[in-house]
Amino acid sequence: MRKIALTLMLAVSVILVGQELDRGIAAFKAERWRDALDIFGSVLADPQATADQPEALYWTTLAAMAMGDQATAERSIQVYLTTYPKGARVPDLLYQKGRIQYGRNDWQGALVSFAAFMQAAPSHELYPSALYWSGECMYALGRLDEARRAFVAIITKYPNSVKVEAATYRRDLIDLEFREEELLRLLTWSHEESLRTVEDFRRKEKSYEQAITVYQKELADIKRGAATDSDKLIADLRSQVADLSAKLGASQADLAAAQSALAAAKAAAANERQTALQASPPAPGSVVPSSASLDAEALAAKARALDLLAFYLDKLSGGGSQ
Repeated sequence: MRKIALTLMLAVSVILVGQELDRGIAAFKAERWRDALDIFGSVLADPQATADQPEALYWTTLAAMAMGDQATAERSIQVYLTTYPKGARVPDLLYQKGRIQYGRNDWQGALVSFAAFMQAAPSHELYPSALYWSGECMYALGRLDEARRAFVAIITKYPNSVKVEAATYRRDLIDLEFREEELLRLLTWSHEESLRTVEDFRRKEKSYEQAITVYQKELADIKRGAATDSDKLIADLRSQVADLSAKLGASQADLAAAQSALAAAKAAAANERQTALQASPPAPGSVVPSSASLDAEALAAKARALDLLAFYLDKLSGGGSQ
């Protein structure tokens, strides 16, 4: 009879613990995060609840993240990964670990966690999201080629993912940054060409001035009022000096305008990147709030600035060939 009683008591205890875990999950779903954490804590402290403790750790992580308690969430993840390395929740917690690391700007650490998640669960529903956040990490690290490939993979392989809109925006922004870099190289080349043009102009101007001085001395010996070839040559030299001065002024004005356009484009890109990196990550698995109109406006503004820069660079290159 005593064995039967003990067995019944153990069964009742297991049922009560299971009910406690269910009560904690219900509190979590009702967004009573603090209550949920307290309940999961009691399960973790119960020596008879070993079977439910892995799940309690998992839900503790989610509740702590919902409350913004990143430290508690990360400790729970680490305990789970260390204690239950083959547990069913390992992929989910690797993803959440990556999200926490991304939130504190640990881009390299987050990349490692997301890579581990994608390797452990290639068919997981959060795989496109992990790919997106990997792209964001690479974007923050300045690895734009790799980031673009990640965003394109989301667009092409997971067209129904909640991350498609954000990935499309990021891809377009990176394309503009690539264009900006190319225009910057062209501007540098144009600036160097303009400097060479200025130096060439000054050498020619000096030589023309010396020639004018020589001819003026020769004219002093010629009878006043007599038309000579020297008069025409001096006039021609002065005309060339004036023409070179006008071209130089136009070239310098176009160069200044191009530099102004580049500054506007770089300011737009810097502001866009800063805004993106300061944005708080959304809740696990949630849809990124749509801001398509603001994103499109920002991209359009940067595109206009780059178009203006390209226009002035075209004028500079055209002016140099004349």
